[in-house]
Amino acid sequence: MNERLLFAGEATHPTYTSTVHAAYESGLFAADAVLKTDAKTIGIVGAGISGLAATNALIKQGYSVTILEARDRIGGRVWTDESLGVPLDLGASWIHGTDGNPLVSLADDVKAQISETDDSFIMRGGDGRHIPDRLAPGWLEEVLSVQHTAGASQSDINTFAYCRDSDYSGEDAVFPDGFAQVFDAFSEAIDIQFNHVIRHVRWQDTHVQLESQDGLTQTFDAVIVTVPLGVLKSGAISFDPPLSADKLTAIEKLGMGVLDKVYLLYDDVFWDKDITWIATPENGLPRGQFNQWLNLYPYIDAPVIMAFNGAQPARDLAALSDAEILERAQDTLDAAYPGAR
Repeated sequence: MNERLLFAGEATHPTYTSTVHAAYESGLFAADAVLKTDAKTIGIVGAGISGLAATNALIKQGYSVTILEARDRIGGRVWTDESLGVPLDLGASWIHGTDGNPLVSLADDVKAQISETDDSFIMRGGDGRHIPDRLAPGWLEEVLSVQHTAGASQSDINTFAYCRDSDYSGEDAVFPDGFAQVFDAFSEAIDIQFNHVIRHVRWQDTHVQLESQDGLTQTFDAVIVTVPLGVLKSGAISFDPPLSADKLTAIEKLGMGVLDKVYLLYDDVFWDKDITWIATPENGLPRGQFNQWLNLYPYIDAPVIMAFNGAQPARDLAALSDAEILERAQDTLDAAYPGAR
C-alpha cells in the first residue's frame, strides 16, 4: 500500500485478532509507519481505540492530526453505558491476558481498577437442579466455546486458524467502572470532527483527499483508515485508485461474527452469587438462545447478570421486540432458579 494511505484495526494486527489490544497496537504500528515518511498533516478515519492510539502517538511527536468520526462519540466498540445507573460495557468487556498487555499499562496510567475474572461454572436445569458437566447436552459446547467467542457457528469458521489464535498470557480482567476509562490516557488536544461520514478516499504519492457524505473534502499528507471491517466489506467507502488485489481479497474473505449482550439489573442477587459463569441449556428456547450468563456481581458489586447470544441465534433474537427478548431472558432465569425472584 502507498505509504500515504495506511490501515489500522484489530483485523490488521499480524499476531493478535478480535481484541481491543490488537486494535490499540495496530494504531501504534500505523503511527510508526507515518513517522518514517515526510508527512506532517495526518487524517485519521475513525475514533475507535486504534485511531485514538495512532493519533496520540503522532501528537506526542508534534504532528498535526485530525480524526474524522462518523458517530457522535469516541471509542468504536468500546462503549460504556450508564443508563441503568451502573457502568456496563455494551461492546468490549475484557482485557484478554494481563501479562504484558498494553491495556494494563493504560489502566494503570489513569488509575482504573481492573478485576481478574475466574472460570467458576455451574449448569442449571429447567427445574433448578445442578447438572453435572458430564451430563451437558452435546450441542452446548459449540454454543459456549464457538458461538460465544467467534460469534459464528463452527461450520462458518476456519477451525485450524481459530485454534491457532494467540494472545497475551495471564488472566482475563474486566473494568468494574467501565472500559471507557482507558480513553482518559489519551491527549486532551486531540482534534475530532464528529458526525463526519467519509465516503471517498482519493490517494496519490504526495497527499490523500477525504470526502464526506455531505461533499466536504479535506486533504492530508497521509491518512490512516481505522473503520470496522464491516464498513469496508459494505463498500460504503470508495478508494481511488482501488485498493490492491490482496487487500480486497482479505476484506472479502475475513468474516464478521455476531455476539450480543443482554444485561439485567435486579434489586437483589437470586442466582449463584459467587459463580462467574452460569449455563442454562434447558430453557425451552432454540439452541443458542440464553444458554450462557455472566454473573457480574462478584466484580462490580451490583446485582447484574448478563446473557450472551451469538451467531444465528443472536440474529434470530434481534428480530424480536425488546419486550419479547426480556421475557425470554427472565423466563430462563425463573426456570433455572424457581421461586427465587
